[in-house]
Amino acid sequence: MKPILLFTYTFFLTGLAGLTGLAASAQQDASRNFNQVITQYLAVKDALAASDGNLALTHAKVLLTAVKSVNAGSLPDAERKTWVAFEPKLEYDSRHISEVNRIEHQREHFTSLSANLYSVLRVIKLNEVMLYALTCTMTNKTFLSQTATGKDPYMGMANCSKVTATLPANHLTPKP
Repeated sequence: MKPILLFTYTFFLTGLAGLTGLAASAQQDASRNFNQVITQYLAVKDALAASDGNLALTHAKVLLTAVKSVNAGSLPDAERKTWVAFEPKLEYDSRHISEVNRIEHQREHFTSLSANLYSVLRVIKLNEVMLYALTCTMTNKTFLSQTATGKDPYMGMANCSKVTATLPANHLTPKP
């Protein structure tokens, strides 16, 4: 191979590797930001389960920031379309939970927040932890949890929910 052609070919491959590295980095950022949404959602859920409207308000403010930090542009096409469709709904409910400390009002918005986040998680499989979709047997409302048992956020009662689905952990493992 001639030296110029070899240099051009090597430069091209190096450039592709760099672009691949940037894409992987962007996806890792999306994963990190997306998992912050999950972490803060779970914190809001726990505050509602404890019937603590002030704590739910505080965590919902952080959740709202986390939702806004997810860069849809770093997601693959189908996932980007899902995020773009649901992000305004997640923002709306997070904002409403963060604006009042009335537990009943917060729980109303948590119902749709949970349904919308569940819809997102079924398509965007970036969750780093196993999640369970649980349905409260008294209200027939669904929420997400890291455990298959525990207090539900709608009634604040322990062990009155049943597992209706599982969302396995989907770790993004950086390549060395």
